Amino acid sequence: MQAQTDVMMRQRSPWRLLGSFLGSMRLAVSLLVLLAIASIIGTILSQQQPYSNYALQFGPFWFAVFRTLGLYDVYRTAWYTGIVAFLVLSTATCVTRNTPRMLRDIREFPLRQRENALRAQPHVLEMVSAQDRDALTERLATLLRASGFRPRLLEEGDSQYLAARKGKYHRLGYFLTHIAIIVICAAALYNADIPVKWAELTGSLRPATDFDLPLSKIPASAFMPVHNPAYRGIITLPEGQTADAVFELAGNGYLVQPLPFRIHLKAFHIQYYSTGMPKDFVSDVVLYSPQGKVLKEGAIRVNHPMSYDGVDIYQSSFSDGGSLLTMRSYLLGAADGHSDELQGRVGQTLKAGNSGYSVQLKNFDLYNIVPRSAVGEPRDPRHPTVNLGPSFTYVVHDPQGGGAEMKTYMQPITRDGQGFFVQGYRRSLGDAYQYVYIPTGPAGSIHLFMAYLAALQQAAKEGANASPALFSAVFDRVAARAAPEWTAAQKERFVEASLQALASLHDYPVPFVLTLSQFDHRWAAGLQVTKWPGTTLIYWGCVALVLGIFILFYLPQQKVWAQIQRRADGSSKLLLGAGTDRNRLDFARQFAGWRAALEAAGAQPISARETHEEVHHGP
Repeated sequence: MQAQTDVMMRQRSPWRLLGSFLGSMRLAVSLLVLLAIASIIGTILSQQQPYSNYALQFGPFWFAVFRTLGLYDVYRTAWYTGIVAFLVLSTATCVTRNTPRMLRDIREFPLRQRENALRAQPHVLEMVSAQDRDALTERLATLLRASGFRPRLLEEGDSQYLAARKGKYHRLGYFLTHIAIIVICAAALYNADIPVKWAELTGSLRPATDFDLPLSKIPASAFMPVHNPAYRGIITLPEGQTADAVFELAGNGYLVQPLPFRIHLKAFHIQYYSTGMPKDFVSDVVLYSPQGKVLKEGAIRVNHPMSYDGVDIYQSSFSDGGSLLTMRSYLLGAADGHSDELQGRVGQTLKAGNSGYSVQLKNFDLYNIVPRSAVGEPRDPRHPTVNLGPSFTYVVHDPQGGGAEMKTYMQPITRDGQGFFVQGYRRSLGDAYQYVYIPTGPAGSIHLFMAYLAALQQAAKEGANASPALFSAVFDRVAARAAPEWTAAQKERFVEASLQALASLHDYPVPFVLTLSQFDHRWAAGLQVTKWPGTTLIYWGCVALVLGIFILFYLPQQKVWAQIQRRADGSSKLLLGAGTDRNRLDFARQFAGWRAALEAAGAQPISARETHEEVHHGP
């Protein structure tokens, strides 16, 4: 029999050890610390950005290290999910082990304690009184009632036992906080879409890496299930267009999430502050069923999403949606300032004639609010900024594969009576823009400057030497055709500005200048589409967490036990023990008040010991 018992103990021992380990406070605290560290990293380091951004920010070595650790998408990593899952398991084990005991403590409260147990309480008082036992018991019961207790009485022979407690449901605070952690973490795991992560891990779901593919050309291996229970994707939707899928960044690629409806952007509206910062932007959206039926229609603005069938659509950003740009291309040195017309939409790549250069239209900005000092304007406290109007950004690629990014402003600026066309350029994305200020002639065009430049180059080919007289003479010939009405002061101002522009064009990276003559602007709304069915559970978990913490801090459990004995001479003896698990200093004062009240009623202490745990635990 003993051998059989030993075998059973050995068989049960590993499970007991595992249960003790999973339900230990040290494990729970360690997991919470790891989770906090990971969450801090995910908060500080911008998540789910293109890998090229991280490589530029951290350099090749640390980029590779952080990529291996999964820090660019912390919340999708297996180790983060494992920490959350282990925390759920640990907390659930703790609740399972301790709930029966907590419920028993709530239901049961012993009326009688042994004398040694009474003397072991944090606060102990022993007194004798000339009053009889019943009178002393009633007096103590009255004091406890006045303090909010509901005393209960047990009589055994010559002794009466008095017991009372406050904060009966204090243990519910522990239960609610632990259940809240389980609910919040489990719902977060559900929102994290574990099946999709598992599919990525096993290779059945592979992110696509070509961001230029149209939706119809993306491989089927990059598509998530239509009825995926949880997802969060983004899409940039131009005005007037419709989408039935969103994209979720995954590593250096993306996954496609088909939607159960189609999103159509009717119009996009934006308002600005005087500083040029966006004040409000709104998308007018219509949701259609796959059969074309209108499901819902309304406006989406920041912090005011549209919800339909468990899916929330948020307004997250805005950008150009393919504006149609009409431009003039001036070849530096072309005879008489000849120009050609180019037309294209933002996002397209155009050929610059037969030069071998290509122009990739990158972006269009309707407003450009900048400090006056940024464009060389004098300071004005009343108007510290200036609106440069529309601009477009493009990348010029030369026949050898090199390139430069250009930024062109549509409207000229004015300095000291002379207009200037502003052209920015930089050879690398990490560089600051350098600006060329080309003087404008009649109607704000740079045609006069280009004709003047061509005439100067022709004079140089004919052997003329550079001199102020030559610059003035050449310009007089050009201005006689292009600006005959100009005064001598206007001509002098234009020549001086032209010479400065010629000096700045020395490092200009391309042989032509583009100006913007017309545009048909189109906005695109950046929408985030989210389906997180566990969000409601997370909210209720947060409510339970707050309620549990409130109970723990503001509903302390206070316990009082007393033994009142009848003595042979008719007097009585009191042994009182009490304790609390919160607000110990306040309770010590309350206990001292009971003692003073009993002494005022004629009771005399024969032995008193009040052990204050504030020394070790604080109040």
